[in-house]
Amino acid sequence: MRRQILGIIRQLIWSIAAVVIAFGATEVLYHFDPVLRQHGHYAFFLAAIAIAAWRGGFLCAVLTVVFSALVVAWIMPPANSFKISSPEDVVRLTLFSGLGLLISYLHYARHHAERSLQESDRRLRFSLDSSRVACWDANMKTGSFWKSHNLPEIYGREGSNFASTYEGFFAYIHPDDREFFHLASVGSGADHRDYEIAHRIILGDDSSRRVKTRGRMYIGDDGRVERMVGVVYSIENEMGSSGPLRTVQACDADIAAHLV
Repeated sequence: MRRQILGIIRQLIWSIAAVVIAFGATEVLYHFDPVLRQHGHYAFFLAAIAIAAWRGGFLCAVLTVVFSALVVAWIMPPANSFKISSPEDVVRLTLFSGLGLLISYLHYARHHAERSLQESDRRLRFSLDSSRVACWDANMKTGSFWKSHNLPEIYGREGSNFASTYEGFFAYIHPDDREFFHLASVGSGADHRDYEIAHRIILGDDSSRRVKTRGRMYIGDDGRVERMVGVVYSIENEMGSSGPLRTVQACDADIAAHLV
C-alpha cells in the first residue's frame, strides 16, 4: 500500500513539474512575442503531456492533461481568470483536452502492448530453454533469417557470428547430408508441407552433431519456396553413434520413399 501511494505521489510530482516547465516556456515565448498569447501555448503543453506519459505513465499523463487545461484556461483571455469569454477558445480548449487524453491513451496502449510482448518473449525463452529446442524462420523472398536466442548454442557457435541468411545457415549442415536435407525440405509442390528429418551439422570447432529438424515449407503461386520455418534439437542422447541417421516422417509418401 505504501509503495502504491509513493508511486501516485511520484507521478503527481512529474505531472506538476511538466506543467510548470511548459508554463515557463510559454511565458518566455510571450515575452518576445505577446501576439502568441492568443494561441501559442498549446504546443508546449502537448509536449508536456507526451513527456509525462513517457516518463510517468498513464495516470501521470491524465493529471498533466487536467493541470494543463486549467493553466491554459487561466492564460486565455481574459487573462488570469478561469473565465473564457470566446466560444472559439472553448472549442480550442476542448480539442486540446481531447488531444491530450488521446496522447495519454496511445502511450498506455503502446506500453501495454510492449509489456505483453515482453511477457510472451519471456515465456517463449523459458519454453525453448526447458525443452532444449531452438527455432528458425527463413524468408526466401527477402533473404531475412530469424533465429531464436538458443539456436547458436545448439549449433555450437557464437550468436554474434551466426549466419544471418538461410544460405549461411544451410552451410552449417554436414556436407554429406545437404542434398538429403534439401530434398526433404523443399522437394514438394504442395502449398505447404511438414517434414521431420535427422541429420548432422558442423559445429564451430568443425566437429559434428546429430540433430533433428521439424519444419514446414510454404510455396507461392509461382511454385517457388517463399518461406521455411523449423525447430531443431539435439538427438545425440537419443541414439548412439551407430544409430539411424536418416529417419524421415514426411507428409508425402513418395519423397519419403525416395529418401529411404
